[in-house]
Amino acid sequence: MPTFTSPVTVADLQTYLRDVSTDTTLLGFYQTLLDTATESVYTWLDRDYTALATKTDRFWGDDTEFYAPHYPAGSFVSWSYIDMNGFVTSLDISDLLIRANGYLVQAKTKRFVSGAEHAITYKQPATLVCPETVKQVIVEIAAQLFDESNQGAGTRGLLLATSNDGISTDRERFLDLSERHKEMLRPYKRYPV
Repeated sequence: MPTFTSPVTVADLQTYLRDVSTDTTLLGFYQTLLDTATESVYTWLDRDYTALATKTDRFWGDDTEFYAPHYPAGSFVSWSYIDMNGFVTSLDISDLLIRANGYLVQAKTKRFVSGAEHAITYKQPATLVCPETVKQVIVEIAAQLFDESNQGAGTRGLLLATSNDGISTDRERFLDLSERHKEMLRPYKRYPV
């Protein structure tokens, strides 16, 4: 199962490829290509444009009343913290406010306790929309994957990272974004502050 939901439909990819096939096997392959391209782009951006996706942020409290979530928050699901003794305390989510279009969380009466690991689970806004430029890069990468696959023409060069712990070997495949794609995506990339 893919980590992210692709913002691009199979029909959009078919339009880009000028393909009108109704073969379910091929359409499933197209969906796999879109999922792979979406994973690559969203991972590089360090962003997820999936509306209503549930996210959990874990962070250390610092006795302030503000926290900047990794993704925009639309609504809260839960809030808890683990203190230095390992006790879990669940807090009321009605004490949390969404500020700055979901990019800032404020605790009204409680503070994010220092020395405690907080966990806030939230849903992204229902109105969250993937920018057209990001969708275009996903389509182009999916089309490139298709062109260079066994279905298309050949194979795409992948970087393999191998780790060997003496018992088993794990391999990960990383798709490189082209410099053109990186420049197109740069305005949407999340940079830590």
